[in-house]
Amino acid sequence: MNERTVRHDGMMNSQRRTREQLTFAEIELEQPEQKRAEPFVVIPEHGGREVDWGQNFRYVSRERQFVEQARELEWKGGEAAEFIPFHAYWPTYEQMQPGQLRWYLYWRGEVRSGRYPDTDLSYLFVYLYELIHGIGINEPAEGHEQMQRVWLAYRERYPKLDTYVREWLYDYGLVFGLHVQPLAPLQKLPRNLSAELKELEWKRRFTAEPLALTWDMLRTMIDYDVEKSRFYTGQGRKDLQAYAPKVVALVDGYLSKSEGVKLLERFIPRVKKVSRPLFRTAVYDHELYGRDVTVSVLPISTHLPLRSYVTQLVRLTENKLRELSGFRGKLRGITVESSVEQLVARFLHKEFEQRKAEEARAFVPKVKINTSKLQRIQWESDEVRDMLTTEVQAPVSNESREETALPAKLSKASKVPDSEQSESLQQAELDFERGWMEPGEAEHSEAAAGEIGTELPEEWREVFARLSAAHLKMLSALLDGEDTAVRLGIAEQAGSMPELLLDEINEIAMEYIGDLLVDGNEIALEYREELRSLLS
Repeated sequence: MNERTVRHDGMMNSQRRTREQLTFAEIELEQPEQKRAEPFVVIPEHGGREVDWGQNFRYVSRERQFVEQARELEWKGGEAAEFIPFHAYWPTYEQMQPGQLRWYLYWRGEVRSGRYPDTDLSYLFVYLYELIHGIGINEPAEGHEQMQRVWLAYRERYPKLDTYVREWLYDYGLVFGLHVQPLAPLQKLPRNLSAELKELEWKRRFTAEPLALTWDMLRTMIDYDVEKSRFYTGQGRKDLQAYAPKVVALVDGYLSKSEGVKLLERFIPRVKKVSRPLFRTAVYDHELYGRDVTVSVLPISTHLPLRSYVTQLVRLTENKLRELSGFRGKLRGITVESSVEQLVARFLHKEFEQRKAEEARAFVPKVKINTSKLQRIQWESDEVRDMLTTEVQAPVSNESREETALPAKLSKASKVPDSEQSESLQQAELDFERGWMEPGEAEHSEAAAGEIGTELPEEWREVFARLSAAHLKMLSALLDGEDTAVRLGIAEQAGSMPELLLDEINEIAMEYIGDLLVDGNEIALEYREELRSLLS
């Protein structure tokens, strides 16, 4: 009973102490009531009320700062100043020292006047950045012209300009819609050239008359690694590099004449739209013309049907060159039209024959003419002719003839012709186109040509007028199927070689009728019967 009472009293005391602590805490947290403060207004200074926070505290890019400074210096001239080197990456006015700025302003004035003093590349870039933003020009066409002029003036010393200015000129023309003359064609497409400019160069090449492809360009258009071919790495590198572009151009011209369409028109790709960033790698303010522009591109270099056909032409060329060079082995799986294959075969055969003739001509010793001796011989010949002509026209008696003495050298070297043979004294003549001709041969050849020419068109008359007796004999020998010995004899009689005579015949034929009369060692099939009837 006592324990329960004690426990109850303890609990009551504990509760009482707790209530006292809570009451004490409430008393501590209470604060006396504060008096409300009077409202107040801050009056700003007069100057602070005119500040444009949006304008005065906006972000100004480095490119925008350049444009603002360029406009301040746009028409500022400069007196002659000392050149101070200037090298900077993405150069601007801020990177120039006062002396460098003085030189730049002087140099810029010279360039605007059409004079191009020597200077550093960084100065050139600053001037090009100005032209991009229209600084110092009155109309867009003037800016394009100035940019091209300064590029051409300094590109030889700074080849790096080609990488940048070609792209900027293209962008400049896109922005202002300029129709300008295309730049000089590229012999080789640089790796860092943009895709848009590459396709423009391909289009220019495929639409040219005749089609104009270099080996370096053609190599990127074919779908097999030709430079790893055994023929290419061996003996065929020069021939393939020389003839493959010619074959593609030949086939393009053939298709244009026979079908009325060129290679590009036959395998035309679809135009696609691409987004092109403007003035890449230049200090350029995008607020001026925008960040990019949409361009229409003709993807020629990636069009599979065109690439496949060009590849087949190059493979066909390699096979024909292997055959003509005596190289064993051929490439398989070549599919082109039979007419195209025959065209390529005839072209390469003719080229090889012509090259052989040129090589043979190179081994012929050159004739050196002693002009003084030639004049002396001509004088002596004229003197002898006058004496002989006088003797024929004024015959004298035998007695007086015996008394008349010719010079000793003349009496030993010449004989008086018989009366039957001396009706008309003639001399062997040297025609530098037809060679040595016997007396009467020139007249016979000209008479024959005139007789034939009356029955032929004008171009054939010219051909037969130009052909010498040796040429006509060689044509007759080919028509009759004479062997090499006969042709060699004809050539030796004319002081020439069979190959040279055939080349001369073909040159004359190409000049007047636009075709070859001789194909290899035979008369071309389409001219055999006609020549046989004319020469019989």
